[in-house]
Amino acid sequence: MTLLKLLTWATVAAAQYETYFDTTNGFRPFGPGYNRGAYPQDFNVVGPPLEAVHDSQHPPTGLAVDNKLNLYLTYPRNSGQTPNNVVICTDFNNEAPWPSADIQNCTAGQDPSTCFINVQNVVLDSIGQLWIVDSGIPYDVATGPMPQAVNGGAKIMSFNQTTRAHIRTYTIPADLLAHGTNANDVRINNTLGANGYAFLTDESTNSSILAINLDDGSAVRRLFNTSVVRADEGYVGSYDGNLIYGWNGTKKSFLTTGADGIALASGNFYWGVLSSRRFYYVSQSVVIDPNCSDADVLAAVQDPGQCASEQAGFTADDRGRVYILASEQNAIYYVDTLQSEVNETVNGTPPHGAGSVPAANYVVKTLVRSGMIQHADSAAILNGWLYFNTNQLELGPSRQYNNTDYRRGPFRSFRVWTGRGPAV
Repeated sequence: MTLLKLLTWATVAAAQYETYFDTTNGFRPFGPGYNRGAYPQDFNVVGPPLEAVHDSQHPPTGLAVDNKLNLYLTYPRNSGQTPNNVVICTDFNNEAPWPSADIQNCTAGQDPSTCFINVQNVVLDSIGQLWIVDSGIPYDVATGPMPQAVNGGAKIMSFNQTTRAHIRTYTIPADLLAHGTNANDVRINNTLGANGYAFLTDESTNSSILAINLDDGSAVRRLFNTSVVRADEGYVGSYDGNLIYGWNGTKKSFLTTGADGIALASGNFYWGVLSSRRFYYVSQSVVIDPNCSDADVLAAVQDPGQCASEQAGFTADDRGRVYILASEQNAIYYVDTLQSEVNETVNGTPPHGAGSVPAANYVVKTLVRSGMIQHADSAAILNGWLYFNTNQLELGPSRQYNNTDYRRGPFRSFRVWTGRGPAV
């Protein structure tokens, strides 16, 4: 290269690739004000600010908020005993057993339908009742989680939020507990049928979704062992930049958790498959229709496409928006399911209008993203706020080499503003 060409190239390069230096900040290779582009410098925080509402000393999975703004959390027994399965938060740092201390632990010989074995979540319905979902799968100190729920222990229970009085228990029938059924999450539609329906996810390896008739207690299991509820084969997730496997000491495996989070919106049952980046929905009416075969239900399932993250929890608001707790992205996503809420043209469909959004037109967006969202697990909406807990699940021993527990408390629950109410 001639000296003239070299000088010309150097002049152009200096103009295109400026390097700044000042005595305060040193080298600033991307120019003043540069904070994103091909080489982002910081974790990109998206959305409104988070407000901390409670610190837990142990990792919670379930969360509910009642009409008096009381916060409830559940501490499951998937990897060991916890003093209390369900608590009410009495202030930012303290908790008390709920609804009572006596119900927290089954004793020898006690009817397992009357006490807590392994509560996974607590939710508020549209008429002010609090519901708990108990997998009924006990943990044995010597052998770990039992392979099957105790007959009568897998159940949902309703309580009066004000008086704490127990209203009713619905046990999952024994014939639906085959193949390790693991009831994980529940949502209630009080307006469907004579007395409402409860919809549940089964996060076992085979997986399924369930519905319980709250009038007569009958139950049905759907989509058992189908691809829309099962984990991806050989699934590997990512968390805080590290790949996540299943571990038994130094023996590597792959995570197999099936259908997990659940939301009810726009007449549909939404769920995500935890060990995947997939979510689906199906009409609630189809799930409970006795005239629909399992093949009919599977044919009715809608697939909006992947959402770029595993998803532990779902919730919905009163305008048909479904929220997805996206742990791989330290985020909470959302998707609008009603065309009236859509504000952009998608696949030729103009914004707004009437009816439901077709599955092919779903666009998943980010509500909030922050390094403080360390595996959001459950969420609830009340008075314009979306409340959610965090539990650092992927840092737990079952997902870390040699079963080292890298979780570090406190495990914080937050709220973030949406300006919306809970799904009806």
